[in-house]
Amino acid sequence: MARQRSWLDRLGGLAISEERRLAGRMAGALYLVGAVTALTLLLLPAVPRGHWYVVVACAAFGLAWGTACLTVIKWETASGKLSHFSSSMGFPLTIATVAATGGATSPARFYGLFILVYAAYFYAPREAVPYVAGVVAMHAVPLFYDSHAAGAGVAEFIVMAPSYMVLGGLLIAGKAVLVELRDHATALAHRDSLTGLANRRALMDALERHVGGRRTEDRLGLVLLDLDNFKDVNTTFGHQGGDRVIAAAAQGLVAAARETDVVARLGGDEFAVVALDVDEHALRELAERLVAAVRGAFDELSMPGLKVTASAGYAAAPLDSRTLEGLIAVADGAMRTAKLVGKDCATPPLRLAAA
Repeated sequence: MARQRSWLDRLGGLAISEERRLAGRMAGALYLVGAVTALTLLLLPAVPRGHWYVVVACAAFGLAWGTACLTVIKWETASGKLSHFSSSMGFPLTIATVAATGGATSPARFYGLFILVYAAYFYAPREAVPYVAGVVAMHAVPLFYDSHAAGAGVAEFIVMAPSYMVLGGLLIAGKAVLVELRDHATALAHRDSLTGLANRRALMDALERHVGGRRTEDRLGLVLLDLDNFKDVNTTFGHQGGDRVIAAAAQGLVAAARETDVVARLGGDEFAVVALDVDEHALRELAERLVAAVRGAFDELSMPGLKVTASAGYAAAPLDSRTLEGLIAVADGAMRTAKLVGKDCATPPLRLAAA
């Protein structure tokens, strides 16, 4: 079932989209918090205010960018470069704020924790590691220009540097485990346990992304298949024999479908295939190829007297319907016609047949 990994990858994309939106909102919140607290530092008597305008400028950028992250930018479709721009801008803003509010003694040095936690949680390990290193380096910057850092500043850095690295490593490792668990849960929720194919939920997710709403012009084909005489299989060979037949049919369908198609088991002896970017001719060929694949799928089962074929009906969007319910109804009607005209065949929808 290796070729079926593609549909699961596309479903994983839904979770990634939600995570991007969360990452954008979190970035906005962190920028706003950083801007407000930076301005608050200017009110503290122990914090130098000689370069207050630098802090105000950094805070103004933080307020503007944080607001844009929360209200303007569509993070679900934004490029990764924009996300990295948002994260990396935290370095110069923090360095400037630290320099303007006391250098090695400035509380603003610990803004680096925002960057570290954010990068470790929302980025892949190979992308997050440079941010961890950057936070360590950023914490060391005041040591090069602040004459008051000779003693306590160096000692503090010796403690903080490994602390940053350990914290970053733990967060990166923890996120990797969470991603693995999420992918596993997604697979279980969208996969048929017997065949490894997409299940009904996964099929509906695939259809909903391309039929109706703003995607009414996407070309898509739906093939519904039902095994013929499957009840006789359970009667003759038992339920274990029936499971073997279902699994063999699933393998045949996967072999006949294209790598980009979603092959699903709807339940019992019913299957479906979603084909993206197909015309009428290609959809008809696909349906006929799927029926032929089922016909030859049981040659190696060693089940004497087994006679199982498939009846299929197909429909195209937006040609046959612009709604999800309509597309399924048209394909189901075509499949029922295939049952009536003799089974073991693929039947087009009535509109296509008339054409």
